[in-house]
Amino acid sequence: MHASLALIIGVLVAIGAVLLYVAIYGITFIGLGAGGEEALAATLFIVAAIIILIFAAGFKAQFRRVKTGKEALIGARGVATTDLKPKGEVRVMSEFWEATAKEATIAAGQEVEVIGMEGMTLVVKPAEQKA
Repeated sequence: MHASLALIIGVLVAIGAVLLYVAIYGITFIGLGAGGEEALAATLFIVAAIIILIFAAGFKAQFRRVKTGKEALIGARGVATTDLKPKGEVRVMSEFWEATAKEATIAAGQEVEVIGMEGMTLVVKPAEQKA
């Protein structure tokens, strides 16, 4: 995919450069006047720039952190909606989850941090307060 996009960009830029060159020197290349060739060259450069932006966005997306599933939940913070002794319910990322407290009893309203997941049950610990 990336190679084909790079090839398309290269072809567009090369054709645009040739059209711009012949327009500058007044050579009629494809039957258009100098203004028409300049406009066509500018259009090809703009299309190449748009493809480069799409290419860059796709390349950058490959290195983003996963934002869904188990990977997104681990490390997330939430609030205990019931007492966890050790089982109860928490609200994480605007969703209610069954949870198990790993270390100690957690009171309702206390902030928690997700440290794991067992099936559809979150494993949480009391969140450390930020200074």
